[in-house]
Amino acid sequence: MKQLLKIFLLATFIVVAAHSPALALPEPLEIVNETGQPIISLYVVPVQKRGWGNDLVGSGIMNQGDKRSIQYDSQFPNYKIKVEFADGSSCTFKSVDLLNTWRLSIWFNGTEFDLSKNARG
Repeated sequence: MKQLLKIFLLATFIVVAAHSPALALPEPLEIVNETGQPIISLYVVPVQKRGWGNDLVGSGIMNQGDKRSIQYDSQFPNYKIKVEFADGSSCTFKSVDLLNTWRLSIWFNGTEFDLSKNARG
């Protein structure tokens, strides 16, 4: 009887944990540089958070066509994104819905920087 109770409690914990937003697993997101310029800094932070957090490029550079795979928490669907380029310019996106997005491309449309998203299928 004790063994059956242990199994029941474990199963209950697994079901509750799987549906708990506090225990949401980070989602993978691929970010692609399609700007034609080297990116030296990249920040992706939930809009609710203060500051920009850690630079996702690190000590390297994201050249044209380079990709970075990052983790984001799907508990926060809207993120602010800041990109800094090697020439000293930068761009900021104030609220980007990343929910169900697996790839985010940063590109230049001729007059300004823009984003395109690929949704999870």
